[in-house]
Amino acid sequence: MNKNREVWQEAHGKIPKGWLIHFLNGDKRDTRLENLAAVPRYPVHLGQVTAPYIERIRKIERELKLLKEKNK
Repeated sequence: MNKNREVWQEAHGKIPKGWLIHFLNGDKRDTRLENLAAVPRYPVHLGQVTAPYIERIRKIERELKLLKEKNK
């Protein structure tokens, strides 16, 4: 088993069959738990992917907005 799957499973338990671990920031060397997301390999709809992470996505969007306003 690779490191990203080990890290995710230690925190959340077994990865469901047909699901994969996605690197949220795109860096496959970054195996911090906050960078990993379990998502279905073939989602029926986008909500399957985003639902568990919606609050985190909103928080990041708020932080980016504040940074953008600060750097104007």
